[in-house]
Parts: sequence; C-alpha cells; structure tokens
Amino acid sequence: MDSLHRHRDYLEGEWRAARAAPLSARKAMLVATLIDNFVDRQFAATTGSGDILEYRAGRAKGSAAVGLVMALCRRHEVKLVADAVAVPAAACGDLPLEDFMVSVYNDGTVQRLQLVLGDGSRRDMLETLREAISALDE
Repeated sequence: MDSLHRHRDYLEGEWRAARAAPLSARKAMLVATLIDNFVDRQFAATTGSGDILEYRAGRAKGSAAVGLVMALCRRHEVKLVADAVAVPAAACGDLPLEDFMVSVYNDGTVQRLQLVLGDGSRRDMLETLREAISALDE
C-alpha cells in the first residue's frame, strides 16, 4: 500500500508540472501513463487476484476519462494532438494574459492539447486528465 501512496504522490507532482506547461505533450503523456499504471497498482493492492483485464475494463466503464486515458496509452482509437481551439468572446476575460494575446492575433483561437477520439470528436486533454485523477479515488 505504501507503494500506491508513493505512486500517487509522484502522479500528483507530475500533474502539477503538466498544468504548468499546458502545451507539453510529453508531460501530459507522462501523467496519462502514470494514471494507467496506477490502475494496475490499485488492482495489485486491492484485489491481488483475479483477471487484471476485467478489472481494467471495469475501471474504464466506471469513468469515461479513465477509459480514454487507458485507450490513449494503449494507442487504441485515441490520439493526442495540439490543436487550435476557438475561444468564445465571453470567455476571453477568463484567459491568462498570454492566451488572451495569442487569441487576439490568431482569430480568437488558442492552442490546446486535445484527444482525438475514433469518431473524430475531441476532448481537452488536461480536463480529461483532471477527471481521470479524480476518478482514481472512487
């Protein structure tokens, strides 16, 4: 169980680093990999036996974000891209100064890391990671 706590602390530290560098695909992928591995460690710490693939499938069904992270890590129908995302005019005031200036010069868009799903839809990577980390405690 101590190993699980150490892994979680490491995950939290890398999550803070990824938020500080929101366009770093490398940092985001590290957090995704740590989440994926944390699920395996939870299996070992809580059940200790049974089928890990069934456990992982259950965790993916229990949280869409965890499922997306696991699919990204196994490179199955999900990929990570940096993409220009439109910022609604009403939300411009909520942007950090740097993003606001980028949006002014780029027709109201800013760069964001996005997950591209198999059906072509997109989800914000950092938001997905945040949701997945929250779901790890459930």
